[in-house]
Amino acid sequence: MLGLGRLVDGGVQRDDGVAAARGRTAIIESRDTMSSDGTRRVIFLDIDGVLAPIRQWHRYGDLDPACIAVLNEIVARAGADVVVSSTWRYGKTVAQLQEMLDAGGFAGRVLDATPIGGPGAERGDEIAAWLVDNAVTGFVIIDDHFDMGALRTHLVPTHPGHGLRPEDAARAVATLMRAIA
Repeated sequence: MLGLGRLVDGGVQRDDGVAAARGRTAIIESRDTMSSDGTRRVIFLDIDGVLAPIRQWHRYGDLDPACIAVLNEIVARAGADVVVSSTWRYGKTVAQLQEMLDAGGFAGRVLDATPIGGPGAERGDEIAAWLVDNAVTGFVIIDDHFDMGALRTHLVPTHPGHGLRPEDAARAVATLMRAIA
C-alpha cells in the first residue's frame, strides 16, 4: 500500500515511520473509502481532453457521454474512485465536482481533488503530494498532458481531440490493478 510517504526527486517514497499530522488525519478520515479487502484504487482524472474533448482550440468542449461511459467502465471493473486533478477543480468542492460529473452520466464516486501547487508546479507534483497523504493500493493517471515526472509509468494518455476511448479502458484497469512497489 502506498501512502504516508515523502516526495523524493519528483516521486513518492514510502515511509513507514511516524506520519505527519496532516497525513495521519487523511488516512483516518478516509478509511471508510477502502474496500472490504483493504484496497483503494484511485483514478487521477483530468477533464479537458479526457472527458471533454477539445475539438476547437479556442473553445473547450462539454462533457462527452461516450467518454464518461468509458470512465464508468474503468471505475466498475477496477472498483476505483476518482480524484480530480483537472483545473476544473479550481474553486469547486468535491461535492460540486461530483454533481458536475453526475450530471454528465458518471456513475462512480469523486473521492477528492489534488492540492493546487504553487507557481510552476506540474500536475505530477500535485498528484505526488496527494499520494503522500493518502494510502492507495493502485492508481492510474488519465490525462492528455505528459507532465507527470516519476509517476509517468501510471499515465494513460488521451488524445485531446478524442478524449477517453474504449481502447484506453483495458490499459487503465491494468495500471490500477498493478501492485505498487
